[in-house]
Amino acid sequence: MFDNLTEETYFEFPSFEVALFSIILSFILSGTIAYTYYLTNKGSVFSRNFFQAMVLSSIVSCMVIMAVGNNLSAGFGIIGAIAIIRFRMRVENPRNIIFIFAALSVGVASGVYGYSIAVAGTVVFCLVSWLLYISSYGASSLSGEFLLLFTLAEGTDPLLVSDMLQGTCQDFRMNKISSNKRGNRYEYAVTLKTTVGKDKFFDMFLHSEGISDIRLERRDILNRI
Repeated sequence: MFDNLTEETYFEFPSFEVALFSIILSFILSGTIAYTYYLTNKGSVFSRNFFQAMVLSSIVSCMVIMAVGNNLSAGFGIIGAIAIIRFRMRVENPRNIIFIFAALSVGVASGVYGYSIAVAGTVVFCLVSWLLYISSYGASSLSGEFLLLFTLAEGTDPLLVSDMLQGTCQDFRMNKISSNKRGNRYEYAVTLKTTVGKDKFFDMFLHSEGISDIRLERRDILNRI
């Protein structure tokens, strides 16, 4: 259906209509991917800059691919220009890397006039992303996962903490322990039971004797992207 626009095998420089259609298609498809990211990112920190980067990077990659065409010297020139730019952004979540790569791939596919590949890839990618999200391995199941940090005063029985965690958590494990002047500093990865809210869980530790400096953090917090 889409390939009728480009009956030739490849354009060195496409017509205005073909170029415009490719860019608009990359915008629509990358927007779909970005919106899927938004829908499947509920409960996590959402970055509007990252959302915009997915859409804009797809358009840029589409323009670059069309500009290069079969021109090898132009390709090396673009590589040299990109090498000048230093990308210092850290992406701590591998899922974010996949989404930005998917947006870039849509731009590349549109840039080489592989419209059917771009559309089919976007549909399958978004569908699989949604299925993973609603599965037991998805982001929708992360709402009860936290990092618990606290200081246990000297002389306080550690079994007190163990009993509280067993009564309120589906799963928990100790990540590390360190000592300070006021006692031992613990860090636990915990998954709360569905009947236990984070506020109730925090208050329980807050009002427990011998426990201080309590922090409860989401495990999937993304500070940089």
